[in-house]
This record gives sequence, C-alpha cells and structure tokens, in this order.
Amino acid sequence: MKSIIILSFSFLLLISCNTTIQNNEKIKEQPDSAKLNSKEIVSEKPKDIPFKEGENLVKYDNGKLKFQGFMNNGKREGLWRSFYENGAKWSETTFLEGKKNGKTTTWYENSQMRYDGFYTNDVESGKWTFWDEKGKEIQTKEYDRK
Repeated sequence: MKSIIILSFSFLLLISCNTTIQNNEKIKEQPDSAKLNSKEIVSEKPKDIPFKEGENLVKYDNGKLKFQGFMNNGKREGLWRSFYENGAKWSETTFLEGKKNGKTTTWYENSQMRYDGFYTNDVESGKWTFWDEKGKEIQTKEYDRK
C-alpha cells in the first residue's frame, strides 16, 4: 500500500515538473523500467504553486525545497530544479522563454538517474538515455529534429 501511495505521488510530481507555465500542452511521459512505450498525456500548470517573477523557491510543508527556478515575463527561464519531498533531486531542466531548451536530467527518488537528454524548443532532440531504478541502462533513443 505504501509503495502505491509513493508511486502515485511520484507520478503526480513528475507531471507537475514537466508542465509549462503559460498554458495546457501535451507532453510525453518518459518510459520507466516497467514499460518502454511512451504515451501522451494532457497536463496543465500546477494550480497550487504560485510562481512569481524573478527567483522562485517553492517548499514542501516540511520545509524542504520543492522547486527552484527563475521566471521572466511569466515564463520559465534558465535552469529549473525540482526535488522529492525527502530532499533528493528530482529533475533539472533548462528553459528559454518558457520552452525547454537544452539538457534535462531526472532521477528516481533513490538518486539513480532516470533519463537524460536534450530539448530544442520543447521537443526532444538528440540522444536520450533511460535507466531503471537500479541504475541499469534500459534504452537509448535518438530524436531527429527534421
């Protein structure tokens, strides 16, 4: 039961980490060790997180950091970090004018890397690598920007 609650919470937080600030958009859920087929889901800005202009440091009720990043003209800008409630790093993604641009890396709650890749204007590009929760590489994928 505890693992179901943790997985549900992790999924919800992962969705909130992969949303844009301005509007609803379709995003791709990255594969995990159980399934390698990606699927599209509809997601929107987390309503409970009041992002503001400038530096954002959003914390959990326990005082640990949840999100860290910079907003410029209502859009994410630069490196954004998110964290699990236990303080472990969840993700790092670079934004340019509200769009994912550059390297993105996510980790499992046990600090093992989950996936690592690049975005160009909110679209996956180049080589992406995926690992299971034990750190074993399970997939690499090359995204073509044609």
